[in-house]
Amino acid sequence: MNSGNTRREPATGRRRVAGLLEAAGATPGEAQQLLAVIEAGAVEGAHVEVTGLHTQAPAGSSDEFGEGWLGAVQAVASRLTHIADRTVHQARAAAAAPEPPPPVPSPAPGRSPAAVDAVGEEQVHRVLEAAERSFVSLTGYSRYDRDLSQEILAVVLKCVGAEQQDGYAEQLEAFAKADRERLVMLFSQYGPGGAFADESRCYLTYQPESIVVCERLDTVPMWLAGVWNNELDAELTLECFTTYWRFGST
Repeated sequence: MNSGNTRREPATGRRRVAGLLEAAGATPGEAQQLLAVIEAGAVEGAHVEVTGLHTQAPAGSSDEFGEGWLGAVQAVASRLTHIADRTVHQARAAAAAPEPPPPVPSPAPGRSPAAVDAVGEEQVHRVLEAAERSFVSLTGYSRYDRDLSQEILAVVLKCVGAEQQDGYAEQLEAFAKADRERLVMLFSQYGPGGAFADESRCYLTYQPESIVVCERLDTVPMWLAGVWNNELDAELTLECFTTYWRFGST
């Protein structure tokens, strides 16, 4: 079995389901909320399965092994409960939050955002400066790779509509302010110095453009995945970061 394909299947399936929900009339936000509730239910099911393992230590195990087995089962079950509760909480919070006024003019109803073929250097620099201000403020970290940031933003900004490009830096700053708590949790866990930091597995948590990726994941996840997977040779990096952003921060 191809393990790479296996890892890609959940993310691909999620994008397909989100697309079907949006085609049926759900807004992108509603689609993400519904998916979050479904995912929380799946995690709760896994919790039930894991809890049942507490009596299934290998026959003939020592008391010490049995205690370790029980402790491991309890730790995993507790973590699954936390993930499920957090996922539902985020979905409910998103559903209850009032829709913010658009920071820039939105496309006319029924029209998709106009795609851009390329993003100019000036726009990349403008957005990067906004992302850097927020990232350094949140993490205190400034030893990121600016050339890599420019390379990634030149691709990621293609999933910002042409009519929104001029005001996108301001839109990004508004996002970073509104979602500051989520971003703080993300970077405190997976960013520089975080408890689960692993730059070799997901370098985005060490880069300021990660804030742009977060904003686009919340706004146009399928469009982002499309441009990323088409132009950047790091599909698993985006999948890993998406998991961090959606499930790894409270």
